[in-house]
Amino acid sequence: MKFSTIVLLALGVAVVGGITWAAMKPKAPTMVTVTKVERIPKLEAKVKATGKIRAQEFVDIQAEVAGVIVELLVEEGAHVAAGDVLLRLDDTQLQAEVASARAQVAAALADVANADVGVTYAEANLATQKVALASVKVEREQADISRERAEASYRRKEELFQEGLIGSEEFEVAAAEARLAKQRFDLQQARLEQAEAQCKSMETQIEAAKTTRQRIDSQVAVARAGLARAEDMLAKTVIKSPLGGLITACNVEKGERAVPGIQSNPIATLMTIADMSVIEAEIEVSEADIVSVRLGQVAVVEVDAIRDLEMKGVVTEIGQSPIQSTDNQEGNEFKVVVRLENPPETLRPGFIATADIVTDTRESCLVVPLGVVVAREVELDAEGAYQPPPKPAAGEVMAADDGSSRRDKKELEGVFVIADGFARFRPVKTGIAGGADFELLEGLADGEQVISGPHDKLRTLAEWDRVEIDPKRQRAWQAPRR
Repeated sequence: MKFSTIVLLALGVAVVGGITWAAMKPKAPTMVTVTKVERIPKLEAKVKATGKIRAQEFVDIQAEVAGVIVELLVEEGAHVAAGDVLLRLDDTQLQAEVASARAQVAAALADVANADVGVTYAEANLATQKVALASVKVEREQADISRERAEASYRRKEELFQEGLIGSEEFEVAAAEARLAKQRFDLQQARLEQAEAQCKSMETQIEAAKTTRQRIDSQVAVARAGLARAEDMLAKTVIKSPLGGLITACNVEKGERAVPGIQSNPIATLMTIADMSVIEAEIEVSEADIVSVRLGQVAVVEVDAIRDLEMKGVVTEIGQSPIQSTDNQEGNEFKVVVRLENPPETLRPGFIATADIVTDTRESCLVVPLGVVVAREVELDAEGAYQPPPKPAAGEVMAADDGSSRRDKKELEGVFVIADGFARFRPVKTGIAGGADFELLEGLADGEQVISGPHDKLRTLAEWDRVEIDPKRQRAWQAPRR
């Protein structure tokens, strides 16, 4: 056998041996850091959100009538009481409208007087006509009696004439008197009907006069309403403060023209008055946090404009609908109002505010840093308890999970602890999260050590992985821990 062949065989055997040794060599341990489970006196869960300072009660002053500002009696930063005059508008045109409206009312009242005279005159005519009607009724009754007597006399003389007891002349006289009596009765009947018709006409005239009176009454009401409107518009040229407080904004000067405001149009706002006795922070809380916010919860508010100032407050209002926003933001935000206790005088509406709302508190509880709690899909036994996989034999590598048994697994929260140089998964039950800590309810005891990092290693760490504490990283971790 040639020497070169022997050398090649020797090299081949060396390579195969090296590969076999490398495959059987144990995997280097993962270098990690650890932290202890601690018991702290108090843990607070907080919701942090930003917003603006505002007064609980404020009003934007706007004009209800158009006009040039002829007098401005206040300036920004001034304190006013309810009812104080803030400014006056030019009222020349409205004064003329009031005078015109008053003249219309006077004219309408004169028409009412004339209508009253018409009603009285018609009622007097009716009374006169009723007297005439009564007289005609008497005359008609007399004519009726005379007719009956003349007809009775005519019938008697007709019988006497037929019997030859009286002459034809006397009979003819009786017949003529009967005809005349009938004619006089017919005349009085006609006069009676005429008088009755005239009475009805007078009654109709009275009703017409009363209707005219009512129509004029309506005209008086319209005229008075016009006068009231004109006087109201005139009164609105003097703008008074509806509440006592601080003028936080004054947007106009004397000589400018005020225009009526529509739906709190900022362009039409003349000034803003705020009652600074009650100050609030109106903040916007995300939908993920709003579910834990309750009325009466304590909050700490800070403002960017005043450094090192923390103000205590209480949640007094929680919005039930998301804030309408023109921004295309993904999540919804809800309005939360925090009433401040003892706010400083330097506080002003519009300051940017940050509020920490304490949503829950735990006394003397076990905690671990937030980052050490991980979630893993694990197998459970018949009682629902965590069933750890068996420890692999020396040199054996844990088989990767191909997902075939995932349906029989459940995701649990837990931490990793170190036992005999191996990472062991420990299911835990957590409570509230406060600051950088999780409350521990079950699974760990005070003083136990758990793997805390590095985070990229912790995300992929598995049961029975070999681990070792990295001294350098551990010192860096412990320095800023508390």
